Amino acid sequence: MSNIKKFPGSDKEIAQSVYPDHAFHVKEIAKKANISEDFIEYYGNYKAKVDYSFLQKNQGKQDGKLILVTAINPTPAGEGKTTTTVGVADSLCHIGKKAMVALREPSIGPIFGVKGGAAGGGWAQVIPMEDINLHFTGDFHAIGAANNLLAAMIDNHIYQGNELNIDPRKIVWRRCIDMNDRQLRFITDGLGGKINGFPREDGFDITTASEIMAILCLSSNIEDLKNRLGRIIVGYHTENKQITANSRLLQLSLTRMAQWLLCLKMRLNQI
Repeated sequence: MSNIKKFPGSDKEIAQSVYPDHAFHVKEIAKKANISEDFIEYYGNYKAKVDYSFLQKNQGKQDGKLILVTAINPTPAGEGKTTTTVGVADSLCHIGKKAMVALREPSIGPIFGVKGGAAGGGWAQVIPMEDINLHFTGDFHAIGAANNLLAAMIDNHIYQGNELNIDPRKIVWRRCIDMNDRQLRFITDGLGGKINGFPREDGFDITTASEIMAILCLSSNIEDLKNRLGRIIVGYHTENKQITANSRLLQLSLTRMAQWLLCLKMRLNQI
């Protein structure tokens, strides 16, 4: 993008001035990184995921050097972790080094708060800025759906007779939403009469705080993922015994969660 005339402006104005007209097709980016199309899953022309098997195929090869940009307080102008990371990578590429940036996927919640977007700022940002800050490739939504599927299965199990003797007062598995919404932190749900469930205290966490998010980050393969999901404590028996997601009557939601999250884990590295 060296031929672009740079100008002072807001992050949004700068991002929209170069996207999509001056953006590289993701196929070109993969080629620069020596990643075969066999390992690429496209999300349009400018987003893609890399299949996890690419790492397995390249095991044993020499690793590159890692520069870690730690958490820092941003300046009033918005220069923080991402801006610094992108700036360092741009500088390395400018002097002929082969550099690649790895950023965390932003949560929608903080984006609409004081923090703002998480794609960098000024001319040190990544594009498509709006897509990255909002839905991107759908990973957060899949984690939220998996989390809430288990919550729904727990409540439905109790409604259908409660064979596991789950104590509704001791359910510890909370629902989640990728939003900062303090009104939902502690709620009473199941209102509206018998046909709509049973009233109980409940609450929502932000998706990034879901235990499923932590499990996804820690799992090394599908079996490890299934085992960790199965050990999730969802609540307690009326006799104070732990009830896990691996309980026989919750297996359906556990299996479905593994299917969703396997897709994420196998294609987690965004380029």
